[in-house]
Amino acid sequence: MAADPAAPDALARWSRKHAQETAAFAALNDLLAGEAALDGLVIADCLRIAGDRSVFLAHLDGAPLIIKHFTGPDGIARAAQVHQELASRHAIMGSGLLQVCAPKLFLPEKPLTFRAYQAGERLDTILEQVIPAARAQKLRQAGQWLALYTSDSRSTAGFGPWKWIKRIAPPQGSAYGPLIKRLKARLREQAPDLMGKPVQVARTHGDFAALNLICDGPVMTGIDIENRHELAVTKDLARFLAQAQSYRRPRGGWVPQPDLDAILEGFGPLPEFDSGPVLRFFYGLELGRRLMGSNGTEAQTENLAAALRTYVNSR
Repeated sequence: MAADPAAPDALARWSRKHAQETAAFAALNDLLAGEAALDGLVIADCLRIAGDRSVFLAHLDGAPLIIKHFTGPDGIARAAQVHQELASRHAIMGSGLLQVCAPKLFLPEKPLTFRAYQAGERLDTILEQVIPAARAQKLRQAGQWLALYTSDSRSTAGFGPWKWIKRIAPPQGSAYGPLIKRLKARLREQAPDLMGKPVQVARTHGDFAALNLICDGPVMTGIDIENRHELAVTKDLARFLAQAQSYRRPRGGWVPQPDLDAILEGFGPLPEFDSGPVLRFFYGLELGRRLMGSNGTEAQTENLAAALRTYVNSR
């Protein structure tokens, strides 16, 4: 029997992953050593290692919780900011049909956050399984969730599109480099009509996407609360739509109109400038950024590329 040529690569990937997780467990154990409040803590699994953080599933006195270790040089400050933001949002979204996950204990001298584990099903999974009417209902609820999340921090500010355009740079040798260049050209065309005009901003979620909304019956709960900046609310809406687009082929138009209509209906009234040209700008931006950083399946990556081709060809 011929050897599988992919086997050495798979073994190397497994070995790297195992080494990373072993180091992450060791670093977390060092941080937790001697903490009396955590005597009953049991680390169950390393869920993710990405960038400047490691995420773990644990149990404290039998109750599941999520621990996030911020591994960068500003880890302690970052953890404090994230805990503060989550506690602030939980104060207005700790009950009802639209919630955020509950913060747990806070250790001010540690680069760690602790939050409740959220049971339920991810919204992105639900959206791919339901009929159009049910999909629209869930999208409206997602819009309502973001509206409540930002309800006490909204204001207006002059829009600066150029800083976002400057951040678009395809990885060296990317097969999608020419497509990303076309996107930058389209965004540059839009920028003069957007520059300096007032847009609605708020302390948004920052990574508002269906995969960060968990549904348990009628209750929708947001997780991965980390943002510390004021951003245009339409950027979060566009980010949500771009992530959802990775699961399906484009179906005409620069954006999936039924999805856009449903989420805007849930969010509530926005100035026409925000819901029109600004959202269009951010949707192209988010498609491009998601395509450049895609770690999804081959089909999901091609869905994003197809959607971006449709976007840059639309007028």
